[in-house]
Amino acid sequence: MLKNFKNGYQVSGSSEIAKGEKNDCVVRAVANACDVNYDQAHKYVADTFGRKKGKGTQLFTTLLKTNDEMVFDNVGQLNLFQDGVKRTVKHIGDMPKLGGKLKNPKYKHKPVAYTVKEFARQYNTGNYIIAVAKHALAIKDGVVIDNGNYQIGGYRRPVQSAFMVA
Repeated sequence: MLKNFKNGYQVSGSSEIAKGEKNDCVVRAVANACDVNYDQAHKYVADTFGRKKGKGTQLFTTLLKTNDEMVFDNVGQLNLFQDGVKRTVKHIGDMPKLGGKLKNPKYKHKPVAYTVKEFARQYNTGNYIIAVAKHALAIKDGVVIDNGNYQIGGYRRPVQSAFMVA
């Protein structure tokens, strides 16, 4: 069981949009990593990645690699953020199987991808959006923020792509 874990569903609060959604892991990862509310992240992901209601976000890592700046307008119901809040996203790397150089330094015999747990341990300062197989999550200051069902066993998933949010 992962000790440094937080349930990512808490970001949605009282969002009416979140109540009717599913397959929204990218929305929650963006909201958590960028410190914005669910409605702001939902609008951003729909506008930037073409996400449709109830559908997963296809090719978000490919598009995020080409988009170096995320801009959030104050569209959320919580009204906590100023207009034009900006976040810069930097692609850290991809797993070795995808031709990337993001490899776990613990393994010397061959290039091995980070697991979610080891990535959180190594990159324990800052906010990150992490892509694993058919899923996305956030890591903030070494704390994994993901769906509650991934607290047990979810930390073993290999990290496919990682993005730092500043």
